[in-house]
Amino acid sequence: MTLQDFGTVAAAPRRRRRLPSWVRGKAPSVGGRWVRLGRRTYYAARRDTRLTLPAGMYTLDRDHDGDIIFERRDLEADTLVRFPESAADDLLREIESFWALAPAFAEHGFLHRRGYLLYGAHGSGKSSIVRQAIRDVIGRDGVVILCGTPAVVTRGLVVLRRIEPRRPVACVFEDIDAIVAEHGEDQLLSLLDGENEVDHVLNLATTNYPEQLDRRFVARPRRFDRIVRIDAADERTRRSYLAAKLAGADAGELERWVRLTEGLSLAALAEAVISVRCLGNGLDETIELLRRMSAGRASSREFAGSAGFAAGR
Repeated sequence: MTLQDFGTVAAAPRRRRRLPSWVRGKAPSVGGRWVRLGRRTYYAARRDTRLTLPAGMYTLDRDHDGDIIFERRDLEADTLVRFPESAADDLLREIESFWALAPAFAEHGFLHRRGYLLYGAHGSGKSSIVRQAIRDVIGRDGVVILCGTPAVVTRGLVVLRRIEPRRPVACVFEDIDAIVAEHGEDQLLSLLDGENEVDHVLNLATTNYPEQLDRRFVARPRRFDRIVRIDAADERTRRSYLAAKLAGADAGELERWVRLTEGLSLAALAEAVISVRCLGNGLDETIELLRRMSAGRASSREFAGSAGFAAGR
């Protein structure tokens, strides 16, 4: 008995049909992982999955489904200079020591959480201190989150802690007064209060205008435990900074720079070095320009009435 007895002819071997590109594109790139959608629903992971986020700095956003997206950012900054035996160095050492104190916090029934608010004039070095703290956190295999929308960061911390409960995390609030102005106080207070009991978190904030912040921010420990004023660089700080930047300068030249830059901010010191060493301008001329810039403020009133057409009579 053959297939012909059933009126059937054996078909010739068929070639395997290739899947369309749009289907192949949805095929999983790795195996062995499932994604859970609900109590009874799962689907195969279509992308590479990780047990940990790579150490680094991130901004957070929501996708079209409302899920939190962590986007890694490069930490780009001028070469940072640390000033031994300075107030800034004392602050950085205190911040760095925080990560080893989790057992002491737990022993006394506290979440391992701490906050620092740095305030001072433009260019005084607040951002430099924050960036050095960021590098320390990343060097500890930690995650740094730049705060944009506080409600998104709050949700992102919950997601992060669900996957990595012990990872060092720092939240950075650059110009916190602007964040409050854009998003209101309630979102940010909820984040700082740790209402979702997020542990092992360091909060770092900066502002040029502390008077614009409500007392609920500046007079409430456990939101910000230290309110630190960052002053203009003193003589010893200027000498340390300029010695690091003025390669090849002899002692006499270095002291001349230290003397001429008295009262200038670290940002102004950086511009002085760029102007003289990179652009070839004179030191005295540069210092005069920087002092005029720090003392004045550009205004459209400078050219009021000097342009345009006169109205007809």
